Amino acid sequence: MPSLLIVFFMIFLLESVVEIIGNGFIIVVLGREWMRCWTLTPGDMILANLDISRFFLQWTAIISDFCSYFFSPSKGVLLGMMWNLPNVTTFWFTTLLAVFYCVKLSSFNHSIFFWLKWRISRFVPWLLLWSLVLSILISILSFVKGYHVLQFPVIGNYSEKTILNANIRAFQIHFFLPLQLFILLIPFFVFLVSIILLTSSLCQHLGNMEHHSADPQDPRMQVHIITLKSLFFFLILFTSYLLPLIITTTAPISVCSSWFWIREVVTYAGISIHPAFLILNTSKLRRALKKMLHDPESA
Repeated sequence: MPSLLIVFFMIFLLESVVEIIGNGFIIVVLGREWMRCWTLTPGDMILANLDISRFFLQWTAIISDFCSYFFSPSKGVLLGMMWNLPNVTTFWFTTLLAVFYCVKLSSFNHSIFFWLKWRISRFVPWLLLWSLVLSILISILSFVKGYHVLQFPVIGNYSEKTILNANIRAFQIHFFLPLQLFILLIPFFVFLVSIILLTSSLCQHLGNMEHHSADPQDPRMQVHIITLKSLFFFLILFTSYLLPLIITTTAPISVCSSWFWIREVVTYAGISIHPAFLILNTSKLRRALKKMLHDPESA
């Protein structure tokens, strides 16, 4: 490996370890709560599914990248299509979390928002199921198409291997990556709308406070601000994830290139940092971490 490639390869591994530990911790905390009460709040339900999805996303990314680099590119492509399932579910669960907070915290007076506030908690399990089913269908479609492309027989002839590599590249450029962009841009725009609505609600609430000379430390406003901080972090995560994918669509990068691993570092940077952000800014997770650090045996 070239020295620059090794550096970014090691950074990618470090990010992966941080992400797996962070999401694993959140899964364990919420899993224990679910086993104790046999229920979770709608927000925690979405968060648990999101962290499970990201946990498997990181593992499939590691295995897919390693197989692409050290073994046959076709194996990496097939594993990459398996990566498609947690990838799509991660985006949809993130969007669902943003929509949930937007509906619960927004202070709009429209009848639709009042109706959604009362119904959103009932809809969450069905929305999670719908997101999972949609992701599975998309992954099956991608896998079947990719498997069909990779069935070209390879018996050691140089020209046949060349054709196989050309088929793999054509599959990635003309089917897999455009499908990814189409699928991921939809939740991205829904996510943006949720952030815009929540920001608008906060501005409206601030205007009402100034009009009535209310306390600037109003708890409702503080909840708005904390939630917006988390959602803007999600927005950075979305952007850092989508931009490398768009670049890859227009200019495919070889797994043996340093730029490939730079792209992987940028892509998974937000996902690896976000669990720590959640743990430090969520009272339930923060208490669980303190308890684990002060009394490891009871944790």
